[in-house]
Amino acid sequence: MSQLIDFVEAPGRFMEPTQGAFVVKTPRFVAVGGADGVWASVQGVRLRDGEAPDAVAEVRELLANGTHVASWWLSEHATPADVEEQLLDAGLDLVADDYLLDGLLLTTPPPAGPAAVEVRRAATAEEWATLRELQDGIFDNPSERRATREQLLAEFPKTSSVLFGAWLDGQLVGAAGATPTTRGMLLWGGSVREDARGRGCYRALVRARWDDAVRRGTPALTVGANDRSGPALRKLGFEKVLQFRRLEDVLSVS
Repeated sequence: MSQLIDFVEAPGRFMEPTQGAFVVKTPRFVAVGGADGVWASVQGVRLRDGEAPDAVAEVRELLANGTHVASWWLSEHATPADVEEQLLDAGLDLVADDYLLDGLLLTTPPPAGPAAVEVRRAATAEEWATLRELQDGIFDNPSERRATREQLLAEFPKTSSVLFGAWLDGQLVGAAGATPTTRGMLLWGGSVREDARGRGCYRALVRARWDDAVRRGTPALTVGANDRSGPALRKLGFEKVLQFRRLEDVLSVS
């Protein structure tokens, strides 16, 4: 998932790496493999000059299990100073419309959603798969970047993440995920069908995840936001703590 970012680089190391299929910590990076078998992320990038080719090769070897896309997240703490240029030279790509994302933090309750919006947490593998497929459809992800139905069903019992659906007038119109950590919840995949936008569904999905974080005793939310979701999240009380530059490595298209 393109929003699956933990804040290992935030001041004070606010977030620990999220649980996925695996987490590998090295002095040069933290690699987190998603439980869906499609997405992975590389964070906390601390390379020395000239190490980019070796680091890229190491990550590719770690993810040689069918993972399709690895997102490398660079913040102002990434090294060396020209790490982005070195990683691009080592074979990574820059996707212009999915490049700059703000790391946002919320530590106070966001407003509740309207009564007309019903939000429920996925409680079965079938519900999980249906919500994940809705997210892929709303984001218009190409087929090679979507987990199969079988992968989604298998993901449900393995993941520590939670997934909420939003219903309006009896119709499923939105979905949003979150991954718990020891210090808060990492939000990802917030999405609402175009014909249902402007009616409080997104706000209700944020509040549901906040309430879940409070229930777990970790009242904080973080999210990586682009210029489309950022304004809406700031209206709900999120504040920027850092900025990410995302580079991409396509490992498999099968």
